[in-house]
Amino acid sequence: MSYKNNTQKQAWYLHKPLVALAPMEAITDRPYRSLVRGISRETILYTEFTNASGLLFGGERVWKMIEFDESERPLIIQIYDSDPEKLGFAAAMIAKGHRPDGIDLNMGCPVRKVANRGAGCGMMADLTAVSEAVRRMVENADGIPVSVKTRLGITSKSEILEVGHACIESGAKQISIHGRLKADRPRVPADWEAISVAAREFSVPVMGNGDIWTEDDALQMVGHEGIDGVMVARGAIGNPWLMERCVQALKGEVVDSPPNREERIRVALKHLELNVKDKGERRGVLEMRKVVRNYIKGFMDSRNAWMKIIEAESELETAQILEDFAKGEQEYPFQVREAS
Repeated sequence: MSYKNNTQKQAWYLHKPLVALAPMEAITDRPYRSLVRGISRETILYTEFTNASGLLFGGERVWKMIEFDESERPLIIQIYDSDPEKLGFAAAMIAKGHRPDGIDLNMGCPVRKVANRGAGCGMMADLTAVSEAVRRMVENADGIPVSVKTRLGITSKSEILEVGHACIESGAKQISIHGRLKADRPRVPADWEAISVAAREFSVPVMGNGDIWTEDDALQMVGHEGIDGVMVARGAIGNPWLMERCVQALKGEVVDSPPNREERIRVALKHLELNVKDKGERRGVLEMRKVVRNYIKGFMDSRNAWMKIIEAESELETAQILEDFAKGEQEYPFQVREAS
């Protein structure tokens, strides 16, 4: 039976519209997920992608990466590895200790140190490993839905068809597809039509990923046949409002106005506070540098504020710079688009 005709299940992947915050290392941690959840009740949240071997043999810091609060649900824990057996064992431990709404297999990471070892996007080269990994995760997940995030392929966009069918036949309930090949740089436009071609072949919900910077982008992507929702990655960094705007647009509702300068800084300050509380002052301040630029970019004076922030060493100093920035002129920010 097609998932679209099965109204009895209430799994996360059956929700409409499907809008997700993509898993991103050092970005989709607990502080940021809590901010997004405070703005958008319906967004699907993913943890940072976490190594299965690290969960099996690692220490407290690895397990902390997949901890979550009940208020974050629906919440998906994403893992990766080259060894199907380890992925199965990790799924069992996650199911027993955490009971998330889903467990996702990362087959999309193109980073050389991951992919060249047969994990992440590298796993797409071995259909046997793909099938075995998903099968073992499904068998060990104790009923928790298993999903997959992948790319269009390693060298050919048609690779997603074989990989996707292998995942579905092994029990995957949902697939998210990043619209680029392994070697594609971020400046290469994501191929939404190629995602659509694959999605039309699959019997499970498909989320498209790549180049979602505005709610209009989300509407255009879902306008491609077969694509059931969007997974927002870099467009969401320092922009926790974007997912809710996408939800509203896809539901045909009035979309919230863009946050003004004061609102941006209010949330940035909260993010800073949560980061420091969760990771300690030094690490919390340093990691905020990766995202705070996106909170303030687009305004005429954002560069000056940014240059001060990257030199700030303490929470107090960083907060003061942001508070001073909030007092600037309320001009409408420029629309800044980048490759995702």
